[in-house]
Amino acid sequence: MQTVARQARVAPPRRGRTRRTQVERRAASEQRLLEAALELVATRGTARASLGDIAERAGCSRGLPTYLFGSKEGLLLALADYLVERFRTELFEPALEAREGLPALLIWLRAYVDGLRVPALQVRAACVLLGEAVGSEPALLPAINRVHHTVRSMVERHIRDGIARGEIRPEADAASHAALIIATLRGLSLLVVTDAASLDLDAVTVELVRSTQRSLAATNPKGAPYDR
Repeated sequence: MQTVARQARVAPPRRGRTRRTQVERRAASEQRLLEAALELVATRGTARASLGDIAERAGCSRGLPTYLFGSKEGLLLALADYLVERFRTELFEPALEAREGLPALLIWLRAYVDGLRVPALQVRAACVLLGEAVGSEPALLPAINRVHHTVRSMVERHIRDGIARGEIRPEADAASHAALIIATLRGLSLLVVTDAASLDLDAVTVELVRSTQRSLAATNPKGAPYDR
């Protein structure tokens, strides 16, 4: 009796497709949840953005936010870092292109105001987190302060670099100017969220750059050479 060998049929590998690693899958899930949290926090505030609602908006299981972030507080803390990272990589770094000193500071100011235009949800979510850190979500305050200190340190560094390069007057107090600049930008962010229709951001940008240059520049050059 003749025996017919049965051979296993092996499907050829599909080209162009690779299995994602566990780390990649986790990162993708975290990003979906953070994007959903960004939208809900921006439109509802933190109190009415439950973990279940965030999971549903992200298309994930209801238990996934707790598994990945530990708690709602952990997710909100991650959201604060996520917003800062997006602003940094999407706006600030491309605009600066390794520039230093006063030119870098003025370009950064332009990029910051540009970031207030779109997408509106990012700006609104950042303002909500800032406001609620001193209200209903005090656990966010250390994260918000960390963000402030990071940005202020960056502004201070550009001012000190400008002094060293002879672009900024040597007696300028870098820490005080950095605090004033950050306070101005925080107030402008709030105005954009609450009353954008009354603002001409193009005109605001021009005046912000001019006033910063006038207050910091070592000279008063005609043609504003440092704001390009």
